Amino acid sequence: MQFRWRGPIAVGWRGIVHRFRFSVLFWLMIGGAGSPARADEQRMLELERQIEAQAEELKSLRERIERLGEIEGPVEDLESNLCTGGDLHRTPLVCELTPEDGCDLSGNDQGLRVRRLDYEAAYENGFWLRPFDPEKNPFALRINGWIQMRHHAFARTSDTWTDNAGLVHPIADRNAFDIERGRLLFSGHAIDERLTYFLHLDGDTDGRSNVDFFDYWWAWRFDEDFQLQMGKRKVPFGRQWLLSARHTRLADRPMAIDFFRPDRSTGIAGMGTVWARGRYEWMISNGYSTANLAPEDGDTRLTLAVTNYFDFGESLGDQLVDYQWSEDPAVRLGHSFVFSPQASELNQDPLDEIQFIRLGDGTRLTGFGSLAPLATVNQFDVWMYGLDGAFQYRGWSLNSEACFRWIEDLSGTGPVPEKGIFQWGSYIEGGKFLIRRKLDLNLRYSHVYDRFGSGQETAVGSNWFPVDDSRMKVTFDVAHLNSSPLQSTASDILVGDDGFLFRTQFQAEF
Repeated sequence: MQFRWRGPIAVGWRGIVHRFRFSVLFWLMIGGAGSPARADEQRMLELERQIEAQAEELKSLRERIERLGEIEGPVEDLESNLCTGGDLHRTPLVCELTPEDGCDLSGNDQGLRVRRLDYEAAYENGFWLRPFDPEKNPFALRINGWIQMRHHAFARTSDTWTDNAGLVHPIADRNAFDIERGRLLFSGHAIDERLTYFLHLDGDTDGRSNVDFFDYWWAWRFDEDFQLQMGKRKVPFGRQWLLSARHTRLADRPMAIDFFRPDRSTGIAGMGTVWARGRYEWMISNGYSTANLAPEDGDTRLTLAVTNYFDFGESLGDQLVDYQWSEDPAVRLGHSFVFSPQASELNQDPLDEIQFIRLGDGTRLTGFGSLAPLATVNQFDVWMYGLDGAFQYRGWSLNSEACFRWIEDLSGTGPVPEKGIFQWGSYIEGGKFLIRRKLDLNLRYSHVYDRFGSGQETAVGSNWFPVDDSRMKVTFDVAHLNSSPLQSTASDILVGDDGFLFRTQFQAEF
């Protein structure tokens, strides 16, 4: 495509110089005939300054065109945009000034070569690289990220705790800064708009600053009501676990949820809608908690998980607090189910896959002597059921979950007196915006119980949103922990903790 620029900015270097030289001589001739010599000199100096300014303007325009990588709008608009001084950033083109086969710009040997761009870069809830013509180029990429910078301090009120095997463990004070979550997410579609992908990277300082592939999967969207995922992701169970950790009410999830929840695993998952206001997810995976385990570290049994919820009234936001300020009541009710059989190796040693279960006093179930002297539990079945509910209205919010876990068909390297263990726990938390979309106050109570022991968490905290955007917030909370059965560096709650935990966190996302 070739054309000639007709506007004043399209004459080229030589054209500008020639035109202004002619103007200078013309005005000198006219001015010199009837004006004093001093006025002629001033007029000449002024015209020289104008020449220099026009030359600089042309130089700047030329550099701008050479740097131009993408602009919006139809290719046919290029000539009219340039000739009328229009916005160069409105046309999907790459423009290059070249000395070969281009337009003759006022005698200049420079030419203009133009080609259409296939993709645009933009920000819309993430940085996008997406095609102008999805049918021709069915590929798109979105990049998101978020970081939680946290300080936590723990002041113990007890020096030790004793597990069910009779072993005494120390409880330590803690005081540290850490990056709890440094996340980078890549998502989009490829080959076909129905084939989507997701890649989730995580790094944190309490994980030795290693970068971990949290989630990575392909998904095929059959229609608006159903899609099938294949890869590694969260085993579905309850709202707090499936909701992103950047949307929790306090600095992290409740103690009870982290104690009972599954982890990530690899498998096949399906999700879709039920009637008008319901949604479900199911997954068949390698295990209950096999996030980074090699195949030889797990058994041959698969895990089944299903979760489902219904919304009533106004739709809930993507946070537990009512940042969106629901004008009408918003209610969500849901429930979840997990079945995960756990087996041992041929030599009867427990597999890494089954190391996640702890008793109510914090004792690891597969630890030596946890249930009986000289015996190690190495095989059992896990059945779990959960109920969850949430409410939001005009800055008020409330949410709660109850978890019930049955550990059945226990066996070990020696006689195990327990054939089944029942555990249950729950939390309830709520809050209110004291200043709309700026400052809220939140309360939480969480507990875990079985016949071997129990633990409690009582907490109060607040969120401050310094700008008019929920993607940036500062959180402060203080929690009293009583005989914690949970071991979680992510929430800064360790097994046996008895005392006060203080957390201050800055979070921003894009």
